[in-house]
Amino acid sequence: MQRIPDLDDALQDLSEVVGRRLVLLDEAMRVVGYSIHESDRDRRRLAHLLTHSDSWSVPRTFTQADIIEARPGLGRCLFVRLTERSHRIVGHLLMVLGDDEVPEDVRERLLGKAPELGDLLALRNAHAERDHRRARELTVDLVTGDPDSRAAAAEGLLGERVLSDSGRYCAVALGVDPRSTSSRDAEKSALAVSVTTSFVAQSSTASVVGAALPDGLGVLVFPRPVVVPRLTRLLQGPEVIGVRAGIGPLGAIEDVQHSFARARLAWRATCFAPQDHPIVLEWDRAGLDATLARLPLELLKTDDLPPAVRRLLDHGLGIDLLDTLDRYLGSGGDAQQTARMLNIHRSTLYYRLDKVREAIDEDLRDGVLRRELHTGIRMAQLAGLGPWAMDPRPGT
Repeated sequence: MQRIPDLDDALQDLSEVVGRRLVLLDEAMRVVGYSIHESDRDRRRLAHLLTHSDSWSVPRTFTQADIIEARPGLGRCLFVRLTERSHRIVGHLLMVLGDDEVPEDVRERLLGKAPELGDLLALRNAHAERDHRRARELTVDLVTGDPDSRAAAAEGLLGERVLSDSGRYCAVALGVDPRSTSSRDAEKSALAVSVTTSFVAQSSTASVVGAALPDGLGVLVFPRPVVVPRLTRLLQGPEVIGVRAGIGPLGAIEDVQHSFARARLAWRATCFAPQDHPIVLEWDRAGLDATLARLPLELLKTDDLPPAVRRLLDHGLGIDLLDTLDRYLGSGGDAQQTARMLNIHRSTLYYRLDKVREAIDEDLRDGVLRRELHTGIRMAQLAGLGPWAMDPRPGT
């Protein structure tokens, strides 16, 4: 991606002229440039800025070209407004004052250089937005395009050094519950992508790309294994609450489409069974639910379930009986273990199983029947059918 060096050079030149350490902040109060900071005190101040400036309020320079405001950990700071040619504010030039006053000649030089710095910052922003747009387009092609488009996208992402050439890549699918009908669903997915890529860009020199797909789902591509606890923390932020993620397996960049397909299934699994899976679910840990997620669970009806499961639901068996059967089948038909898991006496367990046998009129010792019941009950849970229609979250 193209770099615009003139802004950094102009900032350093100005710093040398005024004899002060200077920092550039963008519209979001993020540090986007700084002059050489030589002394220990200057470096400490810079470290504080890099860590905290994006949490500051924007200085009140709407009606004046500069202002002195106090900031935690730094004291008094001079903020000089930077605008582009249309007079839109694109950022600020910052000089830490502490207990010092601003010499008038220094202030005049800063104000005199502000228009040039504003134009250069606007130009950098335009190039950055162009680069981001290009990266998003390549990411979409990488996971959804035809073979030729995917190959070209991989070549572009690596050749333009948007992604590091690690040899191992994995995709992440992000989105809200696919059964939701909110008009803001796509916005949340896109915001989750932005939150993650921004965090990586601001906290490291690592690379990651992301985009929002036409169907509203978000996608991230990492050139390394995803740190699940870190992504989980990001998705617990209030602005992206409700967004869940699936992580696909690692592979060559040419196989990212397959990684994303599995990430999508893991995402669906954690959305349909939020009580059984974490917010961020890896494909390898999704088990049978990821396979069942290939089904159009949003559209399944009771008639789509295996016959034995339909008979159970037609008899109106309660959630306790069905849960007992599910636990019994999950324990391999071990009555003692099932009773212990449910904290009931074995005679109570046998009574409940007799009720099930009466409903289906078949022998629970039949292996094929057990497989059909166990899988079918899970399908009903995920699809929110029968008694799970009242609360479509499995495990509740």
